[in-house]
Amino acid sequence: MLEWYPKNQARYYLIVDVLTVLLFSYAVIITEQVPSFALKLVLIAIYLGAYYTALWHQEGALLPAVIAGLMLTVFLAYLGGPHWVLFQITFADLVGRAVNRRILWTATFVNVLLLTALVWRFQDVLFSDAQAITLAIMLFILLLPWLRFYIEKTKLLQREVDDAEVHIAMQQERQRIARDLHDTLGHTLTVIKVKTELVSRLVPKEEERIQKELNDVILAVRTAHKQVREIISEMNFLSLQKELSSCNQLLEHAGIDAKVDNRLTGVLLSSVQETMLAYSVREAVTNVVKHSRATACKIVLSYTEGQVEVAISDNGVGLADKRQGNGLFTMKERMQSLKGNAEVKDTAAGTTVLLSILLNPTQEDKR
Repeated sequence: MLEWYPKNQARYYLIVDVLTVLLFSYAVIITEQVPSFALKLVLIAIYLGAYYTALWHQEGALLPAVIAGLMLTVFLAYLGGPHWVLFQITFADLVGRAVNRRILWTATFVNVLLLTALVWRFQDVLFSDAQAITLAIMLFILLLPWLRFYIEKTKLLQREVDDAEVHIAMQQERQRIARDLHDTLGHTLTVIKVKTELVSRLVPKEEERIQKELNDVILAVRTAHKQVREIISEMNFLSLQKELSSCNQLLEHAGIDAKVDNRLTGVLLSSVQETMLAYSVREAVTNVVKHSRATACKIVLSYTEGQVEVAISDNGVGLADKRQGNGLFTMKERMQSLKGNAEVKDTAAGTTVLLSILLNPTQEDKR
């Protein structure tokens, strides 16, 4: 079914948008400054086309549609008075939904020129006490796209942080289930396998059919045991490289200058080590986004004398009394389970989370 209005905006904007279009159409029809009825219909059609195009796009066609709408309202203001700039508010709001700043800067620059020309045209009127509010509205129209842009950006960032926290919680639950599988079902299967093998050895050799059935049971138990191990491994594993990429993207969306320096090329990590490091890096970066107020964050992964080290540094305000919260205790537990360590260093220049684990000799030999 063809959608005529974006569903994600219908709840909050549909009534406002319909009312705005009706008011504009009515204002154009009754204005005496545009004598031709045909021209009035053309102006309304241009407005509707620009408005509807800007409504459905966040890049590409958004910029020309918004510029067309801004120029149309200024044209009508030249003819009928500065009060027509009120209809720019809708286009200012729509351009604030742009996905990049280039569109905002271009639209703002064009509108500054248009409104400056309009102020020059009506300077005697606009600088009077009676029309001072119109100047304030013009300034608000110039600021509105940026306000909307940063509101949308903040919402997007909050959704990403929430998703990261949900993902961490889900993975912790998966780890718990994996541990339960290992400790219960895995143990039970092991006992069954051992007992069945013992019975198989005790059965007289002439009982070939019984022997065959027992061998089938043993094979089935071994297969189930292998499947449990594979499920546990799959549930727990998280790629460190993919997590670094996700963290880099999260930081950039938060407006934090991100830099990842991975010097672990050729270092072989076990799936458990890679997963534990990946989750700890995720929690550390989530803390940077939520609490640090930083403008820059650097993640450095290095290998020194049999030890893998990860440093997540930011130039923010520090963690102060939050050392025991925000996943720091969990990070310590993870690193200690790998015979490593996790610590937080607060300085005047910011905060650094240090993660370290020891590689066993067989892993070092494979480098």
